[in-house]
Amino acid sequence: MKHSSKLQYTVLVASIVAAFPGIALAQNADDKTPQRVVVTGSNLKRVDSETASPVQVLSRQEIEQSGAQTVAQILDNLTSNDRGAISDLGGTNSWASGATGVSLRNLGTGATLVLLNGRRLSSYGFADGLQANFVNIDSIPSDVIERVEILKDGASAVYGSDAVAGVVNIITRKNFRGVGVKASAQQSLKHAFLDHERKASIVGGAGDFDADGYNAFAHLEVYSRGKFTDRQARPLLPDWFIRMNPDRDAMSTGSVPGNYVGRYPANYRDPALAGKSINVAAPGCAPENLKGGLCFYDYWQDSLARAPAERATFLGSGRLKLSGEMTAYGELQLAKTRNNYNTAPPRSNVNGVPLSWYDSISGKMQYFTDPQLPVGHPKNPYDFPIGLNYRFADDRDMFKNVGSSEQFRAMAGLQGAGLGWEWDGAIGHMGSKARQQQHLYRDRYAYYDAIVSGAYKFGQTNDRALLEKMFPEMGSHGEYRQTFVDFKANRELYMLPGGPLQVATGVDLRRESFEHMSSDNVLAARIVQFSGVKIDGSRTVAAAFAELAAPFTNQLEGSFAVRGDKVIGQAGAVVPKVGLRYKANDMLMVRGTASKGFRAPSLPETGNGGASWFNNGYTDPKRCAAATELRNILNTGNAADKNMALTAYALGCSVSFPSAVTPNPDLKPEYTNSFTAGLVIQPMRAFSFTIDYYNIKRRDEIAVKSIDQTLANEDRLGGLVQRDPLTAHDLDIARRAAELSGKTVAYPIGPIRTIAAQYENYGKSRVSGLDLDAKGRWNLGDSGTLNVGLELNHQFEYQQWDSFANAYTVNYVGYRGVPRTRAVAKMSWELGSLVAGLRANYTNGTKLAWGDLDSTSSIEGCASRGVSKDECRIASDTTVDLWTRYAFRPGTTVSANVFNLFDRKDPVKLYPGGSLPLRARTVMLTVEHKF
Repeated sequence: MKHSSKLQYTVLVASIVAAFPGIALAQNADDKTPQRVVVTGSNLKRVDSETASPVQVLSRQEIEQSGAQTVAQILDNLTSNDRGAISDLGGTNSWASGATGVSLRNLGTGATLVLLNGRRLSSYGFADGLQANFVNIDSIPSDVIERVEILKDGASAVYGSDAVAGVVNIITRKNFRGVGVKASAQQSLKHAFLDHERKASIVGGAGDFDADGYNAFAHLEVYSRGKFTDRQARPLLPDWFIRMNPDRDAMSTGSVPGNYVGRYPANYRDPALAGKSINVAAPGCAPENLKGGLCFYDYWQDSLARAPAERATFLGSGRLKLSGEMTAYGELQLAKTRNNYNTAPPRSNVNGVPLSWYDSISGKMQYFTDPQLPVGHPKNPYDFPIGLNYRFADDRDMFKNVGSSEQFRAMAGLQGAGLGWEWDGAIGHMGSKARQQQHLYRDRYAYYDAIVSGAYKFGQTNDRALLEKMFPEMGSHGEYRQTFVDFKANRELYMLPGGPLQVATGVDLRRESFEHMSSDNVLAARIVQFSGVKIDGSRTVAAAFAELAAPFTNQLEGSFAVRGDKVIGQAGAVVPKVGLRYKANDMLMVRGTASKGFRAPSLPETGNGGASWFNNGYTDPKRCAAATELRNILNTGNAADKNMALTAYALGCSVSFPSAVTPNPDLKPEYTNSFTAGLVIQPMRAFSFTIDYYNIKRRDEIAVKSIDQTLANEDRLGGLVQRDPLTAHDLDIARRAAELSGKTVAYPIGPIRTIAAQYENYGKSRVSGLDLDAKGRWNLGDSGTLNVGLELNHQFEYQQWDSFANAYTVNYVGYRGVPRTRAVAKMSWELGSLVAGLRANYTNGTKLAWGDLDSTSSIEGCASRGVSKDECRIASDTTVDLWTRYAFRPGTTVSANVFNLFDRKDPVKLYPGGSLPLRARTVMLTVEHKF
């Protein structure tokens, strides 16, 4: 009964909301003729849109009131969206650079199916985490959306693979005449560079489908997001964030003209200098950059805190009535996106520690050590080789990571009726190309030669051609393609006591291919510390399904579905779904579903080749305690020691190392068991609410063992974690700490070299919770119309499988990133040409740690960092948005949104890293006109 108090809380909220309509002045008595519609999650048309499955519908008006500029922002407003999916805002270090996905129920992008007008979209040209094919929702125009339907239970029996956590069906306009234009601009009220976004769209259409027998329209939308640097953001960062991230005030000793680093030889002719360390600024350092005898560089001035984005999306659609009951239709979707992620110019690495990376193509570790300046080098004033800590800032704008993509989907189809059947069939082709290109990492040969030979002139501005050789363009390209044909039909078979028995059946056939390939210089292991990927695969998938809707009585209806999918030459799956709904009276309906779902192994998981990557920012359990102590000692020294303290800490508590993974052609599909049960209550005509329980269990999950689990169980893994011996840098840090403290403090073990793995069917996960959705609409007579709504998600359980303990992990609900409750309360008022509304967004508090393996933010970890027990958590968060719209004359409307109306700051999060807390009051203005 550990959830009983939370359940009581949720039911209490529902009861309060249900009681609210009692104060309404009048009910809306508008009557509409019922129409048969297709609801997401079924292939059958029905009069009553309340099905056995829970479906949330976001209308066009609700989307506009939310102020969402993009599809990503629309879906971020869903309480069932865990917001843990990949985002283009964080694409710098992502294998799927420049894209945004959606994840429902904490089950990942691969478990949420995204549809456009009921059919699949192209997957992105790159795979999320080199594993999951997913839809880049940034490629979908938002202004043309009529509504969004979110199915909140499994639907593999209807839609096939990937629909295990839910389905997002984006439905666009179908019948547009005339020309419409729309433009919007958004920015922070205090600092114009924050939240700077612009969007414009134009739509044009001809014909009325019902009157003229045809309609065709085209919609073009462009969007841009502004940028700002980390240095611009620094004055806005609160003290608590700097306390957790002191490096935000740090400058780098990799500078211009640099700092000499090394040691006098042990047998140096001057015994007073023999063996002594060297750490001194090179001549010519600007006075403002000199501190404690060292030359510093502000690398935060170059890196972007917010990456700019540019997108152009197009959707064209046409329908034409043919003879009889037949209609031809077609649809074309196009998109082009680009994201720039500027980074600080590269620096030399002359501490003597070899840089390592894993070459997954040859299966070997690679090493590179930065060269010292040889004797006689024009920049070497010593009579022995010396290192120069240097920043290659000749062309600062050169160093950026550009993620770009093009996507398309073209399809044509026929639908009609005959012999008692309604049918629909289509054929189409879709695809996505993605590219990731950057200048940042060094070519192991050209870089070495330019430094040693003196071709690179330190302290001067060198030719771009030389820089291109030293830091060549590198990256990767990817491409996904799919050709499909589908056909489905439905009819009424015969009458049951509650109405007609309906059946739907259909088939589809898909041919998919995927390729993700690093550039040639990466695959040749020329690019230092950058791992490569070379994956390709293709498959043909055939599927057939059947669905029944059986109204056994006027009150009880059953729905049944089964689908079989087969990857030709590989694994297949057959999954059923059963739903029941019982309408006790006009005020109460009880519903529930039970289903099995599956996710077929993706092409990156089963294809050819392999991949390796670099992990950043992990805690090394064997070195972090020593690293923390070394940092504390070094912070008592001079400026050079304090700069070394940051490095000493990072070498144990924020480590970087390569990993490798290979596909596995013998993988089985992932399977899920899904269950929902709920109530639909309508105490009066003007108001209704639903409450639904969900429970999803996933098994045979395809994964590699997590980095944190692997490191926490290193001694049990028999060499999976490979380590190097203690480095010269490790020893230098320990030696300097001993000089300052007189104590012997050292890293107990060498740094991580690499971790290797292969995809396996070994994981499990389970989630459960409650969804509440309440809506009310009242006619207030001369005072207008009032709308209210409440959406709430309350999570009970989110657990993953610990393969080392052979048991489920702790329940992650209540830990950082997995709040127990999210809620959105909405209210709007309409009076003639004026509409105004408020929207409140609530997230409850969590622990500071992301899980039990997060030793940095556990109660003990907080104490070791000087964070009290009371501070070792994240407080609940509530923001309020304001929206208003006014129609000046027919066809012209102006609207305004004020986000974060009361200027609430980000919750305090006392752990290192994390997103920048820059939330502020923001305004958006929109003008729309239809000719």
